[in-house]
Amino acid sequence: MKKLALISVVGLILTGCSGSDSNSNGSNDNNTQAPSAIQGTIDSVSGNTIVVNGYSYQVDSATYAGEDVAIADLEKNMMVSISSNARSASAHTGGAQVGLEPTIVGLISDTNHNNGTFKVNGIALTFTDLSREIENGDWVMVSSLPTANAGYKVLSVVKFEHSNLTESVEVEGLISDLDSNAKTFKLGASLNVDYSNAQIDNDDSTYDLSNGLWVEVTGSIADSVLKADEVEVEDFDEIDNDTEIEGIITWVANDKSSFDLSYKGRFLVNDNTRYEDGNKSNLTVGTEVEVTTKQTNGENIATEIEFEHDDDSQDWNDNDIDFEGVVQSIDEQALNFVIKTASGSQTVYVNQNTRYEDGLSFHTLHGQRIEAEAYKVNSQYIASEIEAEDND
Repeated sequence: MKKLALISVVGLILTGCSGSDSNSNGSNDNNTQAPSAIQGTIDSVSGNTIVVNGYSYQVDSATYAGEDVAIADLEKNMMVSISSNARSASAHTGGAQVGLEPTIVGLISDTNHNNGTFKVNGIALTFTDLSREIENGDWVMVSSLPTANAGYKVLSVVKFEHSNLTESVEVEGLISDLDSNAKTFKLGASLNVDYSNAQIDNDDSTYDLSNGLWVEVTGSIADSVLKADEVEVEDFDEIDNDTEIEGIITWVANDKSSFDLSYKGRFLVNDNTRYEDGNKSNLTVGTEVEVTTKQTNGENIATEIEFEHDDDSQDWNDNDIDFEGVVQSIDEQALNFVIKTASGSQTVYVNQNTRYEDGLSFHTLHGQRIEAEAYKVNSQYIASEIEAEDND
């Protein structure tokens, strides 16, 4: 999918029906009530008007993977993105250009409308509101949020008839069990991916692929394996100021000074961060939020956080763990280290999103006594933050 900063809008018309305080513009420099960019789910659709995160937009066009999609095909709870290069929405007469941001695209199978279970690209999913008009063999777009078990909380399943959009399948998810020699990894909970012939799109030139990264894979399914044509690392490194993003908190620093959103990137919290329907203490893993952000010195700062609700269907506590001890060894090829803790030795992986404090780096970890804040992907632990032990 194209990053938020690359999806432009000729113009957007705001009708000011935000469920939040629509008169509060956050870091908005455009003198309009809407954020300069937004990524979230469609609240409602009426003709050519959609409401996203409480803001109403008149839609001029909709696209997916560079192809036009009929506006009539937009449905509630589809994940979309909208951004504006204009200083003022009122200066334009056209409507918004909407980019579709599905998590999974492919053929549906094994549908059971009685209990809402089905598969797309071999991935087992559940959606109790699955339309009975959707049948096995239909091509669908699935919008979702991550779950604690490397799975997917389905928000919508939409059938599309456009044959020009069905040339390849798409799946987003977390990397685990990466084998850089065999060029394979597991995506999400169980989908095997072969990326031996794939183009890798990673803005961080230091890394190729690593365990714990959220990626978008496009390609084709053969013998239950996703043969990747392209693997793109998803992140929030190039988002515009005053962007509002809907997602789920997937990691929180122990001091709540920062958090990760949907495994894609980190947001810092400071004294100027505003909260709606909650406060700083509500920053916990599994909580759904809408975050407005700005960039300062290369860091994404959360200017406003609106709390939606917790993911009550999942137990996130087992995914958030701290390790304290001495690093026994590091593996520069596998990008992991072994830490000896009071309860035994544990292998912990790092990636480009891992933050180091107290002058530490991956290459200097050997022999250091550290505290590693980590999250779990399948059976692997990924370090979010590493600091010297007893140095808060």
